[in-house]
Amino acid sequence: MNDTTAKTSGVILAAGHGERMLPITEKIPKPLLPILGTPLLEVLVRKLLRQGASEIHCNLFHLSARIEEFAAGRGWPLRFHREEELLGTGGGIGNMAADIGGSDVILLHNGDALSDIEYRGAISLHRERGALVTMVLVPAGPTANVAVGADGAIVAIGAATPPHSGVRLLGYTGLAVLSSESLDYFPRGGMGHLVPILRTMIERRPGSVLGWNAAANDARYVWGETGSPSGYLGIHRAILIDRARFDPAIEDAPFPLHAGEGAAVDPGAIWRGFCEIGRRAVVERDAYLEDCVVLEDTIVARGSAHSNEILFPGGVLKASGGR
Repeated sequence: MNDTTAKTSGVILAAGHGERMLPITEKIPKPLLPILGTPLLEVLVRKLLRQGASEIHCNLFHLSARIEEFAAGRGWPLRFHREEELLGTGGGIGNMAADIGGSDVILLHNGDALSDIEYRGAISLHRERGALVTMVLVPAGPTANVAVGADGAIVAIGAATPPHSGVRLLGYTGLAVLSSESLDYFPRGGMGHLVPILRTMIERRPGSVLGWNAAANDARYVWGETGSPSGYLGIHRAILIDRARFDPAIEDAPFPLHAGEGAAVDPGAIWRGFCEIGRRAVVERDAYLEDCVVLEDTIVARGSAHSNEILFPGGVLKASGGR
């Protein structure tokens, strides 16, 4: 397929429960958790459109109606695929196969990953080598358990890593490029997980699963995950303290304290480190906040003290390792 007729589809995997973010995700689906006021789903949709996707598909399970309501009327070429029961990462992709099978390339993105990494280099390698799947990898951040040979071919994932020389261990970012041919390996209408499917590809067609190192040639990148309290706070720390720019869809914040529209912070409140105050949230006098995210419509009571926490209406979620 030549470039003038090539179709690029985007896929966002967003069907999980968000268990590590409970009880917040009892009412707020993980894809709608905001990053400086912008829901993550919006950030990912806009990224995939910038990267060339002409249509985007997203699987849903938990609080699916809330997510569909959020996206309605926005004019995005976005189609949701509800799962009556969780199908896993592989089953979710297989469930979309009929709609994405005609694509030249499929840009896969985990629904809880956030980065400034572009797909361009991975797409180029993918097409050049005729790969089934090209995983976007980095040396640090995610668990480094993807074994990549000197030729860029992935030889193992997880515990079955061969010990021989010439193999480098890298971490999966949650971004990948798939060919339509790869969809033959994904189950239809049943449970399946991505790693076993990739291992099958590697076994049956050695060299068909590639790794593209986003940090090659000392390229700089930022990456984070929103699926855990520590990860979610870590992204806000990177933005508000380290001035990281994950995506142009996220508002630029010049100060370590950022307050959304309609938020009110009493002058007598005390804050340290970084603080994100969501829309219409109220921080009362003598409240103490250090390295916290206050979600929209939350009231931080007078005299209360919070450190390394996510505050939401009616509760607090503390990150592990917090002070």
